[in-house]
Parts: sequence; structure tokens; C-alpha cells
Amino acid sequence: MNMKRLFLTVCAVLAQCTASHATPFDIDYSRIHIYVTPFYNWDGPVVSVGRFSAGLASENEDEFLATIATMKEEWLTLSFAQLYVAAIRLYDRGFRKESVYWFYTAQYRGRQFGTLLDEAKMGSIGSDGFELLHAQNAFFQLSGPWINGYAFGDLDELVKVVERVQREARQIPDMESLYPGVTFKEKRVWIAENDALADRMSDLVTMLKDQKEEIRRQRIESGMDKTFSELTNKELKSH
Repeated sequence: MNMKRLFLTVCAVLAQCTASHATPFDIDYSRIHIYVTPFYNWDGPVVSVGRFSAGLASENEDEFLATIATMKEEWLTLSFAQLYVAAIRLYDRGFRKESVYWFYTAQYRGRQFGTLLDEAKMGSIGSDGFELLHAQNAFFQLSGPWINGYAFGDLDELVKVVERVQREARQIPDMESLYPGVTFKEKRVWIAENDALADRMSDLVTMLKDQKEEIRRQRIESGMDKTFSELTNKELKSH
């Protein structure tokens, strides 16, 4: 992706964030109001991402944080759906800086899934490969306006997050165990394709650094800067 296209993509993200909240009705910017079937519904919330579901949905902060701690210990065994839901719930509960890291990791794992998926054998509606491919796109499109709306308020911190995710992305999870029933490309191409995917994150880092003032100008003009700067953040303590 060339720099001009990348910059236009980020501008589109900023516009999406603005448009998402351009409504005469009051919106609670502190909570992400989305649902991605069958994994997450904000109304409840209802969570269905395996053994972490109850802890992620819990309104008891100790139980929730214990679940997050366990997930961090098992980082490479987490699917993109588990990471996205955790990112959303961290944001909702006020751990917004931490949620940005989980969101960008989820975004990478989702793109990694799409990159290594054998699309010729993924099937159609109802098949695991098809449904997961569309779910990862839905998670990004729907939760992105909230989390990116917050993340782009501190570009220096966002650059650190992207660089961290890029470093960690060189390790490839056990895709076949994470996504049973899905057919992936031959393993001999995984490293090269994953490295190429991770390398492209350097363009994003460069753009965030070079276009910092333009991004800030757009946020101020759109009202996003004021909206998201009013949100508080709780630091996630080590467990």
C-alpha cells in the first residue's frame, strides 16, 4: 500500500468515526454499541467466545480482570474474536488505553486469518471459513469508530502500540487449533505471507508520524477530539 493510499485510508477512518456519531440523538461514547453474531451483543452484554465468555461479560470487575489476566497468559492461543470482544469490554469498563492494544492485536489476527485462509476452499454462507472471514471484517468496521476515535487522540502512544503489535506478529498462532473446520493455505507459505502482512504495518507507523498535524487538524474540525478527550482511562494493573 503506497503512502497516499494509506493516508486516504486513515482519513476515511476518521470520517467514519465522525459519521458514526453524527446523529441528533445522545450517544454514550463510553460504551461500544455493536453486535457481531454469534460472538457479541452489547445489549446484555451477551458474549459467546468459548471459555472466556462468562468472565468477559461479567459486571464484577474482579472477575472480569481475572479473565483478562488469564487471557494475557495465553496470548498466542487467542482467536481474533476473543481479542475483539476483550478489546470492546476493556473499552466499556474504562481501560481504554489497554483496549487499543487488544484491538490492534485483534485487527492483525483477523487480517492474518484472511491472509492464510484458503479462500478457494472456504465455502459459502454457513461454512466456518466464510462466516469467520466476514466476522473479522464486521468486528473491525463496527468497533473501529469507537476505539480508533479514542486511539487517534494520542498518536505517539498509538505508534508505540502499532510497533508492539508488529513485533509480536512475527509469531504465528496454531491456526488450525484456533479455527477448527477451516482450511488454510499450505504451511510452507505461512511465514512469508505473515511477514509480508506484518511488514506493511511500517507504512502505518510512518504515516502516523508524518501526518500527525493533519490528523489532529481533522479531529479538531470534526469535533472528535473534544468528544473522545472527555473519556477517562483506568490503568490496567498487573495480576
